[in-house]
Amino acid sequence: MARNSLRLRALLLGAGTVVASVAAMAVTTGAASAAVVCPNPTSQVFAQWGDRGNYALAPDGGLESGSAGWTLTGGAAVVSGNDSYAASGPGSHSLSLPAGSTATSPPMCVGLISTEMRAFVSNSGSQASQLHVQVVYGGGVGALLGGLGSGLGVSDEGSFSSGSAWEPMSAPVTMLGGVAPLFTQYVQFRFTPLAKGGNWRIDDVYLDPLMHR
Repeated sequence: MARNSLRLRALLLGAGTVVASVAAMAVTTGAASAAVVCPNPTSQVFAQWGDRGNYALAPDGGLESGSAGWTLTGGAAVVSGNDSYAASGPGSHSLSLPAGSTATSPPMCVGLISTEMRAFVSNSGSQASQLHVQVVYGGGVGALLGGLGSGLGVSDEGSFSSGSAWEPMSAPVTMLGGVAPLFTQYVQFRFTPLAKGGNWRIDDVYLDPLMHR
C-alpha cells in the first residue's frame, strides 16, 4: 500500500481513534500477536542530541539476544561490536547490514498518535549508500477480537546517511506523520541499505510509544 493512501486512510478513519487506542493496548491471544512485546519504562535516551522524547528499547533492540524475533535476509547478521554510546547498557553486539540485505525488527505494541523510532547507526563503507526505513503496521479487527492479526500496510519513512562513527539517526522516524492506521496493534521496522558499497551497522533501536508518557 502506498504511503499516501495509508496517510489518507488514517485521516479518514480518525473518528475511530478511541477504538484504535484500545486496539493498540489490548492483550490478544491470536497467533500473529502472541509475540508482540509492549514497551518497558521509557527514558530520554537521545536528550544530548536535542531529542527529549521518552523512548523505550525495542524487543532485542540492543541485539544482545541473537536477533531474537528479528527477520534477517540477504546476509544481515548479528556481529561483535557494540555502538560506542552503549545507550541500552553494556553490550557486545550490533547488526550488520551489507548491500542487498534487509532486517525487520520484532513486533512492538504502540500508541496511536505521535509514535517515533530512532536508532544508533554507522556506515564505514561508501557514503553514497543510505539506509532506507519502512514501518510495517499490524493488527486489524481480528486481532482486536482475539483472533489472527493482519497486515495493515507498509509506509516508507525516509532514507538516512551516516559516517563511520556511531551516531543516532539524523532524525526520528515519525510514522505517517504521527497517526497510525486504524486498528494498529503493533509496528515493525524494516531497514534496507540502498546502493552498493555501504557497510551499515545498527544498534539500540528505540521507540517513543507515547502511551507511557
